[in-house]
Amino acid sequence: MLIWGLSYPLVKLLLNYGIPPITLATLRHIVFIPMLIIVILRKSYKNYSKEDLKLFLTLAFFTIFLPNISQNIGMLYTTASISSVIQSTSPVFTIILAFIFLKETKTINKIIGSLIALTGTILLSTRGSLSFDLNTFGNTLILISSISYAISGIILKKGLSKIPAFDLLCFETTFGFFMLFASNIFLEDMSMIFSFSMDVWIYILLLSILASFIAAILYYMILYEEELSHLIIFTYLIPVFAIIFSYFMLGEILSARDIVFASIVLIGVAVAQLKSRTFGK
Repeated sequence: MLIWGLSYPLVKLLLNYGIPPITLATLRHIVFIPMLIIVILRKSYKNYSKEDLKLFLTLAFFTIFLPNISQNIGMLYTTASISSVIQSTSPVFTIILAFIFLKETKTINKIIGSLIALTGTILLSTRGSLSFDLNTFGNTLILISSISYAISGIILKKGLSKIPAFDLLCFETTFGFFMLFASNIFLEDMSMIFSFSMDVWIYILLLSILASFIAAILYYMILYEEELSHLIIFTYLIPVFAIIFSYFMLGEILSARDIVFASIVLIGVAVAQLKSRTFGK
């Protein structure tokens, strides 16, 4: 959670340097190269069927392609701190999807907490206003990213029941990279990567190694053992770290209004994870 909290100001910092959003999303997933080499050397790719390939492609879209593009473009118009809070609402959508597809237990707290968090998300995304400006546009894209991660969490939970965490991460990152790369070729000028400073490459490598590999593989390994809606509670720690890092790295300070709205979101997520009697009993 600490690593993912650091990723928000790092992404914002790189966007402020003028790195195009899709180019940034593509480069942070170059970590697939050493992972793919390991999988090829172990020849574990021979163990998977066409159905598994569909799983990898679906995960590549919902875990890598869609959330990274929507998040990076969204962060052009909003702050790293607000982005992290909106992203923390992923548990709300995960809980709803887990009810439907994983048949996980419904509790009063999960339902009430989800409604509170959703209310806070709407207030935070719109900043309490009905007007739709660039800031609201950016926040909406961050919300799309959050929903995409929630969908991928459901698919991941099922995928990990039959595929090792390392292989799953390797193939979804590989296919996700090439989805991003294809979009990059048509929508942005990648030639600018040859003019990047050493600082930029260091930040990109930090994102790639820490956030896209180390944090991800640890999360997958734990997800294999834990109920999804219980594990996802720890995502509300991400904005705490992100806000702290954003203050020191970017000088971001939340307004009193944003603090209130963010608190509603985090309280809702926390309530949703408290133990209570099963709904309807």
